[in-house]
Amino acid sequence: MSVSIVMGAQWGDEGKGKIVDTLAEKADLVIRYQGGANAGHTVIHGTDKYVLHLIPSGIISGQSVNIIGNGCVVDPVLLLQEIETLQNQGITVDPRHLMIAENAHIVTPLHKWLDSLQNAHIGTTKRGIGPAYEQKARRNGIRFDMISGDRYQPVLESQLAEIQKVTKAVYNQEFPGNMKDELDECFRSAQKLLPFVKETASVIARAVTSNKEVLYEGAQGTLLDIDHGTYPFVTSSSTTIGGAYTGSGVYVHFDRRIGIVKSYTTRVGEGPFPTEIFDENGEKLRQNGHEFGTTTGRPRRCGWLDLPLLKKAIRINGFNTLVLTKISCLSG
Repeated sequence: MSVSIVMGAQWGDEGKGKIVDTLAEKADLVIRYQGGANAGHTVIHGTDKYVLHLIPSGIISGQSVNIIGNGCVVDPVLLLQEIETLQNQGITVDPRHLMIAENAHIVTPLHKWLDSLQNAHIGTTKRGIGPAYEQKARRNGIRFDMISGDRYQPVLESQLAEIQKVTKAVYNQEFPGNMKDELDECFRSAQKLLPFVKETASVIARAVTSNKEVLYEGAQGTLLDIDHGTYPFVTSSSTTIGGAYTGSGVYVHFDRRIGIVKSYTTRVGEGPFPTEIFDENGEKLRQNGHEFGTTTGRPRRCGWLDLPLLKKAIRINGFNTLVLTKISCLSG
């Protein structure tokens, strides 16, 4: 048995979902260790298509335990919707097949509202990911292990006061009139998710020491990493191999470190893009590759494969396997 990790080597959207789906069919444990609902994975299983934002891709096979790790930030409302959608498609999603780390942080409507005000120049998905990570770093976040017994209430009151002070001073904005209702729905949803909440680090450690087949599923891509990406046009989490350790709470030796590389390059939103194509060839790649965001539907910027940046991704992550995707899109 082996421990494998799949990561994007570019700015995301490299085709990780297809590779992860193939590997997950034989995995006993699949782990998402960073990011949130800003990452969209499309999984094709047989003739069926599934779009996942939070739940690891192993849920589709029905054979594996799937963990949303402590490095993720979780929108309870969206996660419940995702669970319901999968169940309606005939996928089994229960606490035996899906676990949420008890120390994973929660994305609230406050974070999403703040995100909509703050980061237009970066081009975020407005899912509240950045503000949730920001409050985590400020030691003022809400985790799943605070939901039982309403231990989150004092922290929520502190968040309300802090965010309202900032938004009024900087943006001259008051909370939307429906904010209380949205917060109530958020924490009702979090309560419903409590059966899925576990101390997941020990589950991962037991699987590794028992020689189970373990798969770590990275979201987004190396060049969006908060430290090693094209800062400040990056995401708010560690998308590189280091994030797998801090985002799961377990040291493992990765037998396979798999980098997914699109045969050309794309990115969504603002930021530097040395090989971007501005003529009809860029539009042709966009149409051939169906380059529109899974989460946002936004058209992706397209360019040629950037080998110096790929070399950087290999150096950071120690890839010992590269998978080249969408080669057929370069012809015709």
